[in-house]
Amino acid sequence: MLKTNVIFNMKKDVIMKNIYLLFSLFLLICLNSCKKDSTSPTANVSIIGKWLKTKQNSKLFNSGVQIATFTKTNYTADDFVQYFSDGTGYTSRSTATSPSLNEFNFTVNGKNLTLFTTADKTGTPQTITNLSEINLSIHAESLIIDPNNLNLIENEIDDYYYMKAN
Repeated sequence: MLKTNVIFNMKKDVIMKNIYLLFSLFLLICLNSCKKDSTSPTANVSIIGKWLKTKQNSKLFNSGVQIATFTKTNYTADDFVQYFSDGTGYTSRSTATSPSLNEFNFTVNGKNLTLFTTADKTGTPQTITNLSEINLSIHAESLIIDPNNLNLIENEIDDYYYMKAN
């Protein structure tokens, strides 16, 4: 009986060592598969340049209830945003007679983009949701006055999609 217990305990020790080694290997693989998230949208890719607008999704909320939504995709070459390395830029919007240009200043800090216009000295905060060599997506939320009721303020949420111009 003693011999059987010794053999049983030896087999049990071998099995436990193998389980311990397998668990250690599994844990090591799991730890190595984790990677740190990037603090910027994409390393070495810049917002600087000309970006053609391809799509806009907008939602309008009143007291937390969505009251309107629209998606626009029919843009021309006159619909774009241009960012310069000195922190200035302009947007162009096609109109019936000619493009409409609006100048702005901007800052970028990681995924946070802030646009400053002469009318808006505090800046409009936006979030870069995607930035690659060919695509740019921006999310913006703002409070606007209802044109039908000047005492009512609504929340507008816009998602803009751009493609890098050649």
